[in-house]
Amino acid sequence: MLKRSIFDTSETSIDYYNAYLKKGFLNNDEYKIERIFYKIIFIVFNIFAITSLTLFYKLRQSYIIHQRNFSLTFAGGIALFINIFISFIPQIFPVPCFLSVFSANIINPLVNFIFYSRSLRIILFYRFNIFKVSSVKSRRAKDNHSNVIFSSTIEPNNYLPKITKRINKIIAAIVIIPTIISILATFFIYIFGDNMLNKCPFFKFDDAMIALKNNQGRELFIVVQIYGFIYTLLSVINTGLLIFIKDVNKYGAKFECLSVSILITISNIINVILQVKASSKYGEKNILKTPPKMFLTLFEITKGGKMLFTVVSIYMLFASITLPVIQYYKAKTFSKEFIYDPMSSIQYFYKVLNSTALVAELREIAIKEFSVENVLFWENYQILQKMIYHYQLEYNKAKELGDERILSQYDFESYYQQQLQSFSSSSMDGYSYDPLMEVPKEILPYYISFYHMFIDFNGSAVVNISGDKIRNIINGMNTCPTVGIFDEAKDEVVEIMFSSIYPILIRKNKIINAP
Repeated sequence: MLKRSIFDTSETSIDYYNAYLKKGFLNNDEYKIERIFYKIIFIVFNIFAITSLTLFYKLRQSYIIHQRNFSLTFAGGIALFINIFISFIPQIFPVPCFLSVFSANIINPLVNFIFYSRSLRIILFYRFNIFKVSSVKSRRAKDNHSNVIFSSTIEPNNYLPKITKRINKIIAAIVIIPTIISILATFFIYIFGDNMLNKCPFFKFDDAMIALKNNQGRELFIVVQIYGFIYTLLSVINTGLLIFIKDVNKYGAKFECLSVSILITISNIINVILQVKASSKYGEKNILKTPPKMFLTLFEITKGGKMLFTVVSIYMLFASITLPVIQYYKAKTFSKEFIYDPMSSIQYFYKVLNSTALVAELREIAIKEFSVENVLFWENYQILQKMIYHYQLEYNKAKELGDERILSQYDFESYYQQQLQSFSSSSMDGYSYDPLMEVPKEILPYYISFYHMFIDFNGSAVVNISGDKIRNIINGMNTCPTVGIFDEAKDEVVEIMFSSIYPILIRKNKIINAP
């Protein structure tokens, strides 16, 4: 029996090292308790993972899940589950060499690049939402100086929607292309490699520990080694970029991606050291230079580094799938606790929307939640209402003077720019207008600009409202636009903000104002 000690740094003899290379895990009584431990953990993991994935799928329509991109995150969760499941099997049963190759070369890159694409999505969409704010402002000024009328021939600004599509294409390419390359490279090595079917057979079941120690079929694992280096480099870059991302949740998407990037980088470094120091990578040529016992012990404990990545993968599954589920039920509990609190009513939320300082806070939250278009919609909607109200005041003045032509001489553009430069939310309760009144020709360009920014599919900051409301707006703009044409859309946008970013604002202020 070879005695194990993590802190034993003494050099091993050639006989000790040869015995180590032949020592397996499954049929060795020394590891009996450890095998039982793995079986228990395997059962617990399956219960935990299947429950988490089921609940995550069930809650896929919720805001918290939707904000993390359900499809991408759920696909990553399934891939993680398969990868972890496969990593436990060699600790319980003999397995073919190909299973290790499949896990390392195909599933592992898929998991890593899905995760990387999720991290990249957070970085890109965070910057994209900041860009939306400045883009809407610049577009606003451009449209209002053009004095256009609404028609189907207007060419909308589709630059921002193209950015969104481009981001999604980049994310898809990051996941699909490396996985396909890995699959092709693995089968290429199998077909053209030197006797690879005998070195790493498909159906010969052996103790995986012995295969790992002796680097069985090591030519095949060159794929995961290359990807490991690339991904470690990307993780370091990712970590640097994620530091500058602001997240409204302490344990939100940023925390998940940042912590996993750091863990993967550390794990890859440790794994490289173990592979170099504790496996017979260089065969008989290096047999005279045996490694210290410490590395051999760590290699056995981590199962050649495999269980090290399994622990990281379990954490990834928890952070990406389980944690959002916990946050959903936590938010639901919070909503129930404050259901009778006046602050939690839609009426109180409208008061919040009439506070310049609180709207600014909501905008900052919305940027971090990738939904800044909703707050921008509200701010610009209020400006439209002020334009109508101001038009009515000027119209009444002109009427009193007995010459309505004076109204055409008024500079509404200057008033509009003044509202933009010194924007302040204010209650619209004192303003009254007939929503069915036709939009005055002096104000129509501002309504057209608003439509192209927030309603048109190719707009700068399109809001996610129902299709029937979009159709009603389009029909109205093409026939006889009224001053209340965007009122229904406003109600839906306010409801979206009320159920998504407003609870975050309440929690934030409850914490700040707590004794």
